[in-house]
Amino acid sequence: MHVNELLRDIEIHRSRMIELASTNSFSHHQVIEASIKLDSLIIRYHTLTLKNEA
Repeated sequence: MHVNELLRDIEIHRSRMIELASTNSFSHHQVIEASIKLDSLIIRYHTLTLKNEA
């Protein structure tokens, strides 16, 4: 996955998580699942950009 695609996916999932959190509690399973997915995308982005800097 290219960096730009990854950044787009991060923004999509971030917006989705915010939307879910605004209508549910932060401990709602959908909010937690969205947060976990967002975390994995951010970690992937960080790993990819570190490799490109080396």
